[in-house]
Amino acid sequence: MLTFLIPIGVLGLLAWAAVGFRSRGTEPFTLATATALYARVLLIAGVLTSLTGVGTILKAVIGFINTGYSYYGLQYYPGPYPQPVSAPLQPAANYLEQQRGQDLVIGITLLVVGMVVAVAHLYLARAVAGMAGGSPGWIARGTLLALTVMTAVAGLPSAAIGLYQMLSYFIVGTSQYQSQQPWGEPLGLGIAFVPAWIYFMTRLVQDLRRPHMGAPAP
Repeated sequence: MLTFLIPIGVLGLLAWAAVGFRSRGTEPFTLATATALYARVLLIAGVLTSLTGVGTILKAVIGFINTGYSYYGLQYYPGPYPQPVSAPLQPAANYLEQQRGQDLVIGITLLVVGMVVAVAHLYLARAVAGMAGGSPGWIARGTLLALTVMTAVAGLPSAAIGLYQMLSYFIVGTSQYQSQQPWGEPLGLGIAFVPAWIYFMTRLVQDLRRPHMGAPAP
């Protein structure tokens, strides 16, 4: 999960920093501002964690239809030396089912933890919004911009890769020397992140069309 979220988080923070740099000195920076910034950062972390959990759950659900859609099976190919008849290589019992169950547990855990973190820090952000410096535009709009960038970077490539692999799985097929590529994971992440990207992008455009009313200066 970290290898998936860290690069996305870096890109989102860069976009957010660009907004903050342009807004420097135009709004007061108070303790409420620092609290609002902390709350929005953890809000973003919670949202991304929840979406990753949804994508992992969808991967497991697709695996319930057919384990080959989401997981690699052990493949055996003909070689110059035949396998001994007395000791054939066999996959571990219920190996794919165990992988599917682990993904389901991980996905539910990420979804629940992410939702708790996001809701708690959304409440904190709203609690300080009415204080002096508690809702500056560079934090409010920067949050939407960061979420739009992160969900786009995560969702669009995942959806494209998942769709390509799914079509290749059913149309191109495989040979005895090339196994089929499971497509459940990228497609599941794409299904989770692309609607979120559309939602945050719509909210960002709506917010940019109206002037932001921040808290009054002290």
